[in-house]
Amino acid sequence: MIDQLMAAVGAWGAPALSVILAINCLGLPFPTSLLLLAVGAIAADGGLSATSVLAWGIGGAVAGDQAGYWAGRVGGRGAIRAVSARFHLGAALARAEAVSERWGAVGVFLTRWLLSPVGPYVNLVAGVGRMPWTLFTVWGLLGEVIWVALYTGLGYAFADSIPAAADLLGTATWFLLAAAATAALGWTLLRHRPRHADAHSPGAPRP
Repeated sequence: MIDQLMAAVGAWGAPALSVILAINCLGLPFPTSLLLLAVGAIAADGGLSATSVLAWGIGGAVAGDQAGYWAGRVGGRGAIRAVSARFHLGAALARAEAVSERWGAVGVFLTRWLLSPVGPYVNLVAGVGRMPWTLFTVWGLLGEVIWVALYTGLGYAFADSIPAAADLLGTATWFLLAAAATAALGWTLLRHRPRHADAHSPGAPRP
């Protein structure tokens, strides 16, 4: 698959990258993170403009996010039922709803680059839940900027060793996931800590 995607970028340049990322953000599972690494390496060799790659890449990703959001907003709960039934994505949509309920707009940001497999379904859920469009767009844009810039930047920096860049990203991703899980657990415990009543009622004798 990556060979075909690279061939499309080689033939059509950065606009092809934009289309691929837009389709991926609608739920088609392309290996886009690896593609961004490879495109960054090509930019380092002068085969593509780094500025063009960033602009087209971010634009395509945001366009895909927006399409998913508006599909959910216009289609409502029926859109989720239809997607779940037709493509057997009930589990993925349930995870997306859990992320949205826990994190809200921050969940949109995190699923652009850190929890990206669930991102397309968060877009749909955000639309169905009528998350304010401006809020969705701002957090989504911030996340897509990080995703595209991070992967293409590492591909640019490690142009001679893409596997090393992929390993580095894999390690960093697991570290960030562990840190996020720890922070979430700490916040949950803090919110649900028991509130002890005063040990001494009014007028009770003190030891």
